[in-house]
Amino acid sequence: MKKYRKIILLVFVLLIVITSFYLGKNFGKEEVYLDERSKQIKQENTLSMMLETEAGSGNYEMTTASSWPTEGYVFNSELSKCENGGELSWDDINKKVLMSGNTSDKCYVYFDKAPITLADFVISQYNGIQGNNKIYFHDSSLANGAGDNSYRYAGASDTTNNYVCFGSTESPCPTNNLYRIIGVFDRQVKLIKATLATSDLLGTNGPYYGGNKYGWTSLSSCSTDVAYNNVNEIISLSNKNIIAAPGISSGAGCNKWKYSELNKLNLNTNYINNIGALWASKIDNTEWIISSISGSLGNFSSVNNIYSEEINSPDETYGPNDGISKIGLMYVSDYGYAAIPDAWTTSLSSYSNSAITALNWMYIGDTEWTISRSSNDTGSSSSIFSTGYLNTSDTQSNQESPYVRPTFYLNPDVSYKSGSGTQSDPIIIN
Repeated sequence: MKKYRKIILLVFVLLIVITSFYLGKNFGKEEVYLDERSKQIKQENTLSMMLETEAGSGNYEMTTASSWPTEGYVFNSELSKCENGGELSWDDINKKVLMSGNTSDKCYVYFDKAPITLADFVISQYNGIQGNNKIYFHDSSLANGAGDNSYRYAGASDTTNNYVCFGSTESPCPTNNLYRIIGVFDRQVKLIKATLATSDLLGTNGPYYGGNKYGWTSLSSCSTDVAYNNVNEIISLSNKNIIAAPGISSGAGCNKWKYSELNKLNLNTNYINNIGALWASKIDNTEWIISSISGSLGNFSSVNNIYSEEINSPDETYGPNDGISKIGLMYVSDYGYAAIPDAWTTSLSSYSNSAITALNWMYIGDTEWTISRSSNDTGSSSSIFSTGYLNTSDTQSNQESPYVRPTFYLNPDVSYKSGSGTQSDPIIIN
């Protein structure tokens, strides 16, 4: 009798082992934590889902959500783990988490908050309403606009929240590191320094005059048959065996941006070196449109007239393949469109009207260079005068030389971190 009991007990134990092996083989190999039809999480008692609170913060909070986040979050494969050796992975095609291991294992799934690009942040502030948060979408339907599908800030300085802290991680942001967003152009955010650049930032070589003032160049002439030697800083006349040092030839001057020492030395060498490699890497190497504005400035009755001549009919383009071209200057039309739309039908030679300067965030009350040159005089280029109107200044460094505000386009992948865009709470980028 005892013998039969032992046999029955042995058979019973054997059945349990076989059943356990079968279940383990079929259910322990892989478990999908998602119902294919309802897209709902399963095994909630063995799973904790952690969502990052802010992009790049590294702070996570547990969520009771019943489905996987498919937008705005990225699966973190390094942090996502199970207590007893189970492995987690993300199926990006079906947007679900896969688990390999014991189905009763306790697992923690982490999702990082996907950073929003700075361009997307700016566009989100516009939100489809012209003038919302001082942003205007310059599509074909915007009266007197550029028609280039750009998003541009326009309005009074103290109510236009387009400040960005660039070149520093200090809090609060140093005044010298405050920049302002001109707008979004083809997914690139264009910045201009909020204050005048000093010689500490741009250096005292090139066409530096003194008192933080700069000319375009020290050259007294630059004709179309001149080839510039960047390495030796000399000029050689094409098809001739003549070599001359810059600036010794007679003439009215030189207003070609590609020959400009302000461009090559002060902006694209000194400035780049002084802000450091990390911040310089966030600036895109850009093709700059260089135009000569023809005729009397008073002939341009609107900002769109200037834009058409300056942007749609350029004399030449500079960069990114023919030299260092990260840093430039504002376009005349950038300045014009920074005023409220009511001003866009006014000639920029009349922008000194206090009703316009008070409602143009780019006006700072000092004479400063633009990147566009004059077609009437090879020795002059366009500048915004201290009272706010458009005129021209001598390209060579002298006492009347304008000031400089570096202008550039950020790489499209630069992302928004925090900040409302006010001067005291500027936008911080990752």
